[in-house]
Amino acid sequence: MKRPLFLLLLICIALVLAGSTLAALAAPAAQDPRPIIAQPAQNAPVRGVVQIVGSATHPQFQRYELYFAPWPPSDQSWVFIGDAHFNPVQLGLLGTWDSRSVTDGTYGLRVRVVKQDGNYIDSEPRTVEVANFRQVATPTPEVTEATAEPLPTPVEEVAVPTVAIVVPTIEGPPTVQPPTPTPEPEVTPILMANSGSSAGQTGGKPASVTDQLFNTARLADAVKKAAMYTVAAFVLIGAFFAVKALLVWLWQKIRP
Repeated sequence: MKRPLFLLLLICIALVLAGSTLAALAAPAAQDPRPIIAQPAQNAPVRGVVQIVGSATHPQFQRYELYFAPWPPSDQSWVFIGDAHFNPVQLGLLGTWDSRSVTDGTYGLRVRVVKQDGNYIDSEPRTVEVANFRQVATPTPEVTEATAEPLPTPVEEVAVPTVAIVVPTIEGPPTVQPPTPTPEPEVTPILMANSGSSAGQTGGKPASVTDQLFNTARLADAVKKAAMYTVAAFVLIGAFFAVKALLVWLWQKIRP
């Protein structure tokens, strides 16, 4: 009785082991996560310092490294960029590459994740066009008939006539010349005789110049005026000397 039970137990154990083995064989092998480069885009033109964006992670992550190589590359043409990075990156900035260190042309970029056991996983190469010294032609987008829009009709320019505006010149008031004064005629005085006897002797005609000069009344008047002017002159001279004497006397009195 014990032998059949033992055989049954062995059969059960064999079935369990066979089932686990079949399940392991039926399950797909888990693939390691592969690093990727998201930017720059495939065949994108680049110049200067290029920023490399992507992901570099793994359950057994130790570090990741960046490489570039002329395209098409060989196993020995990959050149290490910068230093190793010891922090995993999930869709972020992996590093930078100065494309000015190489000549213009097509190059490949890749990221390598090194695992803790020393093995590594490389990303798919990303090709770029370095154009630091030449212009890269930008592809012209194709326009289909369904999306093409008609070109706008050019608007004809209308010539605007030029209107000449004449500004009238306003003249000032006419200049009025002042009238030229008419010279008045000079009146020559006629000396008349002052006495009746002279008039009688000349028969009612004006006296001559000689008679007017030696007229007695005029001579008396002239003598009177001359005497008055003379007396006034002597009075002024006397007053001058009197004032002068007074000033000299005062000066002598007040002089220390």
